[in-house]
Amino acid sequence: MELVEDIQRRAEITPRLTAVRFGEDAVTYGALDESIASYESVTERHGLSREAAFHASLLHCMPSLTRIDGHAERNRVLSEIVGWLGRDLGNGSGRLRAVS
Repeated sequence: MELVEDIQRRAEITPRLTAVRFGEDAVTYGALDESIASYESVTERHGLSREAAFHASLLHCMPSLTRIDGHAERNRVLSEIVGWLGRDLGNGSGRLRAVS
C-alpha cells in the first residue's frame, strides 16, 4: 500500500491521532490527509505527482520544517518523517523519498 493511501485510511479511522511531530509542530492523520487532498488538485493541474502533494502538505502542516538550515539536513529530516509514517508498510519508506 502506498504511503498516501495509508495516511488516508488512517485519517478515516483515527483522524485526531497524531501522525508525526517535529519541533513544536504536530500533525494529525486527519489534517495531513485533508492537506494532501487540497494540494493534489493543484499538483494535478500542473502535472505533478501525489508525492509532490504529500511533501507540500508536510511543509504546510509543519512549518518548522521550513526553518531547517540546508537542503541536506532538510532532506534527512523529511526522509526520517517518511520512514516514520511508512513504518507499517513493510519497507518503511512508503515508496516516497525526499529530494532536493
